[in-house]
Amino acid sequence: MAKFTPAPGLEEALARMVAPHVHRIARQVQFEAQRLAPPTKRWVTMGDDRVRPTHVKAQGQVVPGNLRFAINSMDWDRRHRGVGPKTYMLEPRDQTSRAVANLKNCRCATHTDPQGISRHINTGQPVISGKKVTVTVSVAAPMVVEAEVGTVYPGNLVADGAFFMSRAAGIVAARR
Repeated sequence: MAKFTPAPGLEEALARMVAPHVHRIARQVQFEAQRLAPPTKRWVTMGDDRVRPTHVKAQGQVVPGNLRFAINSMDWDRRHRGVGPKTYMLEPRDQTSRAVANLKNCRCATHTDPQGISRHINTGQPVISGKKVTVTVSVAAPMVVEAEVGTVYPGNLVADGAFFMSRAAGIVAARR
């Protein structure tokens, strides 16, 4: 039985050679993640004096498209509907939120940004450490972890995860 011992520095040289290929694979993961990432949505009021105070405070709130807005609950909903200090809505007038007073006569809307999360997904440069090559694909945006894996709000309101990062890695791995 023969034993192979690489020449000093060979493994490091090979790592430098494969680094561009590893970087290309990471870029493919980035592109797939950008394609799969949910949009963001922003709560928008009519901006006049008829907007209820709880919605005025929600003006401009931005969340990933698969998550819920957190709106201050109205006293009636807290006393009569068992809603906590926050009402969690997918959109204005969302009846799944269990609120009533916070929905009645609501004129608010949402504005969607299709690239809301995807514009924050980036691929770093290859890092070579001895014989190891590492390239990181990351996303730094508010509530991105919840958008990836989902979350459960008070009252067992569920927001399913989009799993855009893990799905992207799986798609690229399946191509290999």
